Amino acid sequence: MPHLEFRDGFARLLAGAVGLTLAGALVAAWLLGLPLAGHENGPLEWTQEAALLAAAVFSGAAALGLRGAERLAAYLATLLYLVFLLRELELPPTGPVTTYLASDAFRWHEALALAVLVLPCLVVGWRHWRTVRAYGLSLQGWPFAVAAGLVGLGAVFDGAPHFGGVAWLGTFLEETAELLGYVVLATAAGWVLAGIRSEATTGAVALRAGEPVVSQ
Repeated sequence: MPHLEFRDGFARLLAGAVGLTLAGALVAAWLLGLPLAGHENGPLEWTQEAALLAAAVFSGAAALGLRGAERLAAYLATLLYLVFLLRELELPPTGPVTTYLASDAFRWHEALALAVLVLPCLVVGWRHWRTVRAYGLSLQGWPFAVAAGLVGLGAVFDGAPHFGGVAWLGTFLEETAELLGYVVLATAAGWVLAGIRSEATTGAVALRAGEPVVSQ
């Protein structure tokens, strides 16, 4: 899946994005203190939601420009990012909508909606599953493995707010690790979308110039 490969400077871009995010988290902890910085409705969680929204938008837009197994992978990734986003939303139940979002009924409806969106896709795109599975088991999609590792690291600190005897340190580390994972996903999705747009622009210019267009 050539459009879902990450090279030609992606590692440098990702390192910069992760570095800036980590620096921002540390500054937030310094200015606000660990309790406020790592609070469920604090700046780290707001940034998590923004990163997941960006990842979903970029991935969804990329899926529109892809074909075959690449489109299937991007479509499923978009749904996954939206699920993560809904899980991260911590809205106080102040009205009927927010009360519904915090209810068990919403989780059941969410699962039903996912089944409706995913199952037909799996049936129609069954012939692409071998390609998607091979991609997932290879190193081509290494940013997604990095993101999964960071989110998993955050889960290690879940439920241990007083890590190392420091109050709220565990919560801060949990939220920071999850944030870094979501930033990796957003950066990867943005990279794929930028590559597709660049290819489309190059193709349009080549067509106007009367040159043959070579797809990646």
